Amino acid sequence: MQIKRMKLMIVDDHASTREMIRKFLDFPGMTYCECANGSEAVSLAREFKPDWVTMDVYMPGLNGFQSTEELRLAHPAARVMIVTRDNQPHFRQLSREVGAIGLIAKENLMALRMMLTQEIANRTLGREITKIIPQ
Repeated sequence: MQIKRMKLMIVDDHASTREMIRKFLDFPGMTYCECANGSEAVSLAREFKPDWVTMDVYMPGLNGFQSTEELRLAHPAARVMIVTRDNQPHFRQLSREVGAIGLIAKENLMALRMMLTQEIANRTLGREITKIIPQ
């Protein structure tokens, strides 16, 4: 059985946070792209065509919600997960409104790792994920 490659775009204005997420979500066969702001992510999404995107909320220029909305227009197949330390109650609703699949606190990256593990297993078996419910 061959594992299908996945592309992950990590968007955060802090290099140390991008590195932490990359190391935590390091899977064999995963291709990564890191962006320091939302504008860069939207621009690179057309070329990189990520399967998954982790999107910070607070960044200079476009914030994470604005970036998600524009990125989904540029590359609708991308699954965007808002990843933030500021888990405001209205952020979950706003995440859905802009096309993200959900919101995860940076302290709960294990939930995101489990989702990606399931995605990889499903891709390997040739199944599509029909619904993702973040924790």
